[in-house]
Amino acid sequence: MVWSKTDVGRKRDHNEDAVLVAPELGLYAVADGMGGHAAGEVASALAIETVKGWVEREWSKIEQAGAPGPQHQPSIVLEVLEEALQAACQAIYSAAQEDRQRHGMGTTLSLLLANASGAYIAHVGDTRVYLLREGECHQLTIDHSLVNEQVRRGRLSRKDAGKVRYRNVITRALGIQSQVRVDTLHLDVLPGDRFLICSDGLHGYLRAGELQSLVGEAAAEHMVDLLVDLANERGGKDNISAVYLQVADDEQEAAQELRRRMNMIRKASLFRYLNYRELVQLMNRTYIKTAQPGEVLIEENLIGEEMFLLVDGRVEVSKGGQQLALLDAGAAFGEMALIDNAPRSATVKALTQARLVVISRKQFYDTIKGDPASGVKLLWSFLQVLSSRLRNTDEQLQKAKESSAVEVEPDWILSAD
Repeated sequence: MVWSKTDVGRKRDHNEDAVLVAPELGLYAVADGMGGHAAGEVASALAIETVKGWVEREWSKIEQAGAPGPQHQPSIVLEVLEEALQAACQAIYSAAQEDRQRHGMGTTLSLLLANASGAYIAHVGDTRVYLLREGECHQLTIDHSLVNEQVRRGRLSRKDAGKVRYRNVITRALGIQSQVRVDTLHLDVLPGDRFLICSDGLHGYLRAGELQSLVGEAAAEHMVDLLVDLANERGGKDNISAVYLQVADDEQEAAQELRRRMNMIRKASLFRYLNYRELVQLMNRTYIKTAQPGEVLIEENLIGEEMFLLVDGRVEVSKGGQQLALLDAGAAFGEMALIDNAPRSATVKALTQARLVVISRKQFYDTIKGDPASGVKLLWSFLQVLSSRLRNTDEQLQKAKESSAVEVEPDWILSAD
C-alpha cells in the first residue's frame, strides 16, 4: 500500500517538488527542485520523467537481476537506478544550457524501488528515505548538505547544526553539472516495514524520535496528511512532499532468518559504532553458513580470512588439543583475521549443528573502501578490542608472575585468531 501528497506550503507561491508513484514498477521518488524563473519545478519534473522512463526501458534487466533466489544480483539493479539518476542529471544540465534563464537549475532526488527481493535506494541531495521497522526509525540516506558534511567530519555538533544560517545549502544535486555522485543501497525487507520518502520541507520540521511515535499513533492511510499538516503548522516555509509505503505484514521463515542475522550483527561489539544504514551495508556483504557437528571452522596455525558470528548451536575453542572454552549463540570469534594475515591461534570446532554469519576479509575491506566514514568506525573498534586484550594479557601475566604460577594462556586466544 502506498500514499503520497505534495503541498506548496505557506510561504511559497509555487511548488518545485515533484513526486513519483508507480506501483506497477514498484518505483517511488520525491524530487525537490531549485532555480529561478520556475526552473526548479522544471528540473524536478524532468528528473522524475527521465528516471521513470529509464527504469521502464531497463525493466527486463531489473526483473532478471532482482528476482529472489540464487540468480539475485542486487548490484545490477542498483547500477540501473544509478544510471537512471545520471541520465536525469544529464537531461537537466542540457536543458539548462539551452535556456539561459534556467542556467544553474537542479534538483535533489530520493528514489525507492521495492520488489520481492527487497528495497533498492538511489539518492542525491537532502531529500530523505526513512525506514520504520519494529518500533524504530532509521534514516537510510545521507544528507548531501554543507551542514551534514561538517557534522560528519566532527566540525559541528548535531545540537548546533540547526542553528547554522546556511543549513539548507546542498553539496550534490542533479543537473548542476553533467554528472553527479549517486548513493545507492540495497536492503532486505521485513513484513510490516514502512518507508517514508520526503523533501526537506517536511523532515526539517521533524523532531528527534518524533516520526516513530507519529507512525504508532496514526493509521497508515492518514500518515501523509498528518505529516504535511504538521509541517505547515510549524511554519511551512518550503514545499512539502511525502510518499509513504507499507509492506504487507505476512511473516515468513526467511524474514525470521533475516531478523536474527541483523540482530547478531547489531549486538557484535566490533560493529557497535555503526548506524543502521552502515549495518545494512555490512550485512549485505555477509552470508549464512551451516556447520555440522565435528566440523572445524577455524584451525590452529592455519591462515584464515573470515570472522564468525554464532547464530545458534555450540562450538568448542581449543589449543594444542586442550579445551579452552565453549561458545554459545551470540558469540563472535575470528575477527582478527579481517585485518591480520597471521596464523590462527586456536581451533574452533562445531559441537552441534550450528548456523553462523560469516564476514570475509575482502567483504570487510570493500565496506571500508565503499564508505570511509564507517571504515573509521570499524578500525576504531578494532583498536579498542586490541587495547582491551593487551590490558587483559598484561594483567594475567602479572598475576602469574606474582603467584609464581605455571604458564597461563591469556584469554585473548578465545578469539581464535
